[in-house]
Amino acid sequence: MALLAVEGLRTVFETEDGVVQAVDGVSFEVEEGRTLGIVGESGCGKSVSAMSVMRLVPEPPGRIEAGAVNWKGRDLLALDADEMPQIRGAEIAMIFQDPMTSLNPVFTIRKQMGEVLEKRYGLEGQEADARMVEMLEHVGIADAPERLSQYPHELSGGMKQRVMIAMALMCRPDLLIADEPTTALDVTVQLQILHLMKELQREYNTAIILITHDMGVVAETCDDVVVMYAGKVVESCDIFRLFEQTRHPYTRGLLDSILQPGKSKGEAVPTIEGVVPSLLDPPSGCRFADRCAQARDRCRLHDPPLAELTEGHKVACHFPLEISP
Repeated sequence: MALLAVEGLRTVFETEDGVVQAVDGVSFEVEEGRTLGIVGESGCGKSVSAMSVMRLVPEPPGRIEAGAVNWKGRDLLALDADEMPQIRGAEIAMIFQDPMTSLNPVFTIRKQMGEVLEKRYGLEGQEADARMVEMLEHVGIADAPERLSQYPHELSGGMKQRVMIAMALMCRPDLLIADEPTTALDVTVQLQILHLMKELQREYNTAIILITHDMGVVAETCDDVVVMYAGKVVESCDIFRLFEQTRHPYTRGLLDSILQPGKSKGEAVPTIEGVVPSLLDPPSGCRFADRCAQARDRCRLHDPPLAELTEGHKVACHFPLEISP
C-alpha cells in the first residue's frame, strides 16, 4: 500500500486573463522508503502539485478544484484547516526551492530551528540547543554550536540548504518533499546535498518526493519517476524503465537532451522544438501534439488518458514509442 496516493488532483489559479489550469488531473503514488522524482520543464505543474499536497496553495488566487490526497488512510484535502498544521512538519516536511530565501534573514539559526522544537515538543534552552546541534552535525555542518548564533547571510548556500534539511528532519517525518533542492547551488555542493538526502533516507527510511527538471539528478537519486507536461502526467514508471523502455515522445526528448560523455566538441545537443501551450486555454487534444514529430490527427483531437501499458508503467499517448529489442 502506498504511503501517499494522489488521485485526480486539479489546481487552478484565477488571473486577470482567465483561469490557469496549473495541475489538471494529476495522479501518482509514493511508497515508504522510496524516492519519487517529479520531472518536467518549468511551469509544468511540479511545484504546484507539491504545494497542493501540503495544502499551501494561496487562496485566492489559487484553489484545489478536485482530487484526493490520501495519506495513511486520510484525505488531506478533506481535513479541517486546524488539522493540516499537525501533519505539516511532523509527518510530511518540505524543503523549498531556494535556500537563499527560505530562511528568514533577520533571525538567527537558533531562533528558526528552535521554533520548530518549541512548537512540536515544548523544548527550550539547553535541551533544545543540544537537539539542534545534534541535527546540524548530522547533516554535516561543522562547528554546529557556533552556527546557531549566526544569521543566514553568514552561511554559504550549501550550509543554508543543510540547515533547511536539518529543520525538515527534526520531527522525523515519514515523507520529505524536496522542491528543486539543488538549483541555486554549484555542482560540487549539489552532489553533496543529494548524497546527504540519500544517506538520511537510508537511516530514517523516509520517503522522498524530489521535484526537478534535471534528468541527471533523477538518474542518480530516484527509484520511481513521474514525468509532467503542461499540467498533466504523461509517463510514470520505475527508473529503469524510464531510461531503458521510454514510451512517451516527450520523455524521449528530455532524455535525448542530456549532455552525453563522448560527444565531439561543437556537436549540437538535441532539443524539443516549439513551446509549451498556454494553460489559460490548453488544446483539446494531446498538449504535446504541436511539438511531437509523430503526432497524427487523433492526437490533436482527443486527449490521451494515462493508461497502464505494462504493470507499473503508465503512459498518456495514443501512439507510444516502440521498445527497442
